[in-house]
Amino acid sequence: MGLLAEKRHQYILEQLRSNGRILVSSIAGDLDVTEVTVRRDLSLLSKTGLLKKTYGGAVLPGPANSNVSVRFRHTRNIQAKKNIGKLAADLVKNNDLIYLEAGSTCYEIIPYLSKYKDLTIIVNSLNLMRRLHELTRHNVIVTGGQYRPERMDMIGPLAEAAIAQLGGFKAFTGADDISRSAGISGADVATVTFTKIVLKQAATVIFVGDRTKFDKPALYKIADLDALDYIVTNKPLNEKWLKIARKKNIITIFPK
Repeated sequence: MGLLAEKRHQYILEQLRSNGRILVSSIAGDLDVTEVTVRRDLSLLSKTGLLKKTYGGAVLPGPANSNVSVRFRHTRNIQAKKNIGKLAADLVKNNDLIYLEAGSTCYEIIPYLSKYKDLTIIVNSLNLMRRLHELTRHNVIVTGGQYRPERMDMIGPLAEAAIAQLGGFKAFTGADDISRSAGISGADVATVTFTKIVLKQAATVIFVGDRTKFDKPALYKIADLDALDYIVTNKPLNEKWLKIARKKNIITIFPK
């Protein structure tokens, strides 16, 4: 194996650990090589058990593909998430009751909440709770539940029972993917189960996610697009997305 191949393999594995999945087309573009070369690399890495090939790309082997560490998620598309966080925070008003999903995009909403008064903020994430600790003017509700160190969140029956007792809130959810045909979906079944209850109890549902989240449905469906009131992202949506958003009365927000 030549040095260039070693560097490609290292990059592929770094992207998998950070994002949980990769696409052949994206890796080929990043590395300025052909898709044939990337597929050959994936085949070789698959034989060693370091990844699992999928149609058009690859995921981490076994259940690890759904447990991407919090610290890796926060290194992905940081500026895009900060831009989304600022736009999403503009949907909040004084005295609002809001829920923030335990993800890296919702994490970037928090700094922009300091300008509001008397918010009640619901979280199931120790990571978000640590950042919210600085906003002493607001009330914070933590759901409790089974703690997962790799995600720094809380899920399971206790968390589900807690969120089911609440209602009337604005829910900011990142999910893993959003698709015109499949709605929003996730790769982790425990998170999906919890999120379904969140959306059922919410008065307003706001999807927040950068453009890499679009049109790549994950394994477990959370909800149809009809469940959404807003989509907040970092780049303009194409006409197909704008058309379906208008049809379903979803307000789309992105930088102009």
